[in-house]
Amino acid sequence: MSTWVLIPCHRPRLADLRASLAHLGSHFPTAVVTTNPEPIGPEDLPDVALLRSPEPGINISRWWNVGLDWIAEQERDGHEPYEVLCMESDVRITFETLARLHLALRMKRLAMVGADWYGVAQEPVEIRRDLVPETIQHRIPGVCMLVAGELGLRFDEQFRWWYADDDFEWQHRKAGGTGLVRGTMIGHGPGRVLTGELAQYAAEDYQRFVAKWGASNIR
Repeated sequence: MSTWVLIPCHRPRLADLRASLAHLGSHFPTAVVTTNPEPIGPEDLPDVALLRSPEPGINISRWWNVGLDWIAEQERDGHEPYEVLCMESDVRITFETLARLHLALRMKRLAMVGADWYGVAQEPVEIRRDLVPETIQHRIPGVCMLVAGELGLRFDEQFRWWYADDDFEWQHRKAGGTGLVRGTMIGHGPGRVLTGELAQYAAEDYQRFVAKWGASNIR
C-alpha cells in the first residue's frame, strides 16, 4: 500500500505549508495543488509534486480533485489499495498519528477516517454510516481526512468552499463508512471568520448540501 499527502495551497500560506510538511516528516509522497493569482513555484518546494489548478476563481473542491485525479493516475498501473491524506496547509499531524489512522482505515474496512480532536469517541473507532446530522465533535475533521483512494470518490464541485468537506464525508459514509479514531490528535491553525465572497459561498453551498442530501449536516 502507498499513502499520499495532498494539500491545496497558494503562496501566502507557504510558511504554514513548510511547517506542516516538516512536522509530518518526509515519509510520504506529497502533491500540492497551487492556484492563481499567487501560485507556489517549483523552486519553493522542490521535493513535492506541484500541480496547478487550471481554472481561475475560488473552488476548493476543484483544487482537491486536481490532486486526487493526478494521484489516481500515478496509481493506475498498481494492483494495491492506496490512501490519500487530504489536509489543509496549517494542519500539524505526526507520522505516528497517520500510521494509526491508516491502521484503523484498513482494519475496519472503512472509506474515511480522521482524528478524534475533540476527544469524544465512545469506541476505539467510532464508525458512522448513517446519513443523518451529527454534532461537529463527532464528525471527521474537514481539515484532515484519510481516505481509501481506490474507491475513486471525488469532491462535488458545486460546493466551492465551506461545505466541500461535509459532502465528501457523507459520500464516504455512504461508500463504506467513516471512523473517528479515539486517542489521535491533530493541530490546526486558528479559524478564520467568513466574510465577503466566502460568506456568500458558504450560505449558498449550505442550501445545495440540503438539496442534495435532504438534511443539514450538523445538529
